[in-house]
Amino acid sequence: MIYYKLYQDNRRNAANPGAWYARPAAGQVYDLEDLAEHMAAHDTPFSKGVIYGVLTDMVECIQELTLQGVSVKIPDLAIFSVGFKSTGAETVKEFNAAENIKAYKLRARATGQYKPQLLKQKVNVRHYGEYKVSTDEPTTEPSEP
Repeated sequence: MIYYKLYQDNRRNAANPGAWYARPAAGQVYDLEDLAEHMAAHDTPFSKGVIYGVLTDMVECIQELTLQGVSVKIPDLAIFSVGFKSTGAETVKEFNAAENIKAYKLRARATGQYKPQLLKQKVNVRHYGEYKVSTDEPTTEPSEP
């Protein structure tokens, strides 16, 4: 079950000012140790420590490979790669990576059973409840829907 909260988009440049949107409510976060413990509880012959070691090595290898420009696919989860935002140059000769590439990011594109069209069939959502706002805080959260 994924809980969601509603927020009103009151940004000046919003496409639909005042419209209400859903966003996932902040939930529990598992680190690698928690994930290893969860996996070990699934009738596996591997201990939490062994699983944790493999997961730690996997993370390091995914980082290493993606920084080399290699995409890493974990079936039915995501393809991990590095992406970036850049600004344009008038000509090829004028393009300078140090100046025109503005930001780098880790991309995770869903694959297989985790593709967006299949998620709709599997995900259950429920309204988490109203936001509790003090008089000192704004009543809306300015972010993109």
